[in-house]
Amino acid sequence: MKKYLLILAVLLLVAAAAFGAGCIQYIPGQPTTPTPTPSETMTETPTDVPTQVVPPVQTQTQKPQRTQIPMHQIDGSGTMQTWQIWLDPGVSIITGKNYGTGNFVVWLCENGQHVDMLFNELNSYEGKTAFEIADAGYYTFDVIASGTWQLIVDGPYDASIASFNTYRSNGIMFITGSNSMTSAPFTLEKGVAVFNGYYQGTDSISATLYVNGLSAGMIDSDSRGPAKTQAVYPVQVAGSYTLNVDTTGSWGFEVTQPLPVNPIPFSSISGNGDEVTQYYAITGDQMLTMTNSGTVPAELIFYQADGTVVGDVIIPAGATDSKYLLKNPKAGGTVVCLASVSANGAWSVSGTHS
Repeated sequence: MKKYLLILAVLLLVAAAAFGAGCIQYIPGQPTTPTPTPSETMTETPTDVPTQVVPPVQTQTQKPQRTQIPMHQIDGSGTMQTWQIWLDPGVSIITGKNYGTGNFVVWLCENGQHVDMLFNELNSYEGKTAFEIADAGYYTFDVIASGTWQLIVDGPYDASIASFNTYRSNGIMFITGSNSMTSAPFTLEKGVAVFNGYYQGTDSISATLYVNGLSAGMIDSDSRGPAKTQAVYPVQVAGSYTLNVDTTGSWGFEVTQPLPVNPIPFSSISGNGDEVTQYYAITGDQMLTMTNSGTVPAELIFYQADGTVVGDVIIPAGATDSKYLLKNPKAGGTVVCLASVSANGAWSVSGTHS
């Protein structure tokens, strides 16, 4: 019996201890909900959080700042490859001067590879040409020569050229002579060719351009000298040309094929006698107001760089307020043109957007 009472007492003590452990002591002003104590089994470690990968920063080759005008000038002697120069995308103009005899060949090179032949001349030479860069970077020039030479590079110019090679500059050529004669052959590329001529004699003069032995067009015709002229010839066929001059006395022509680089907005032009202007950007249709103090009608022709005629206008002799609506072939857009004027007196042309 005592054994059972002892067991019962032990059970009562265990039950009382268990009941006391499960009870919550009430403290006024405190919440009655117990705050569980975190344990190692209760701590959650996130496993699905994506890891952000920071891409490496790309380093770019810094281009040099322009420190001189022109941007690059390279002097050399004999056959060599020049040092590297930085060229930006766009159209750049290069002047080549060869002071020696023999071949003068210049290649534009990228990563040591020939990209474009810029000059292929013989003996003493000075001229200009243009080339187009697609990707900015460092370039060199591979020069073949037997004497001293110089390259001058400037650009790029803000020019949009649809078909660059069809009217790339062929540099400057000087054709001089005395009395009637035919010039040595010279090369013209397709596009606009400008003839800037003078005549020091007192007789009449005529200058006719020939290609492949056939007459291509009259460049100049004056009844008497001395005289000077500027004229445009739209070259439709690239090739070898000659100039046939019929006169007495000395004469000369400077021949260029200008590129349509950095045209300025057209507003007005003026001059005296024959003249060829720079390139202008003509936006939309233009109402032209023109004057001509000459004794004969003046002719005004607008040419695009590929030789296309945009407008051909006659200004009456003695005109003080002649009007002409120049229609833009790009239907409200912008067309880049130079103007060729043939006149024997002072003239002026102004335009307003119409």
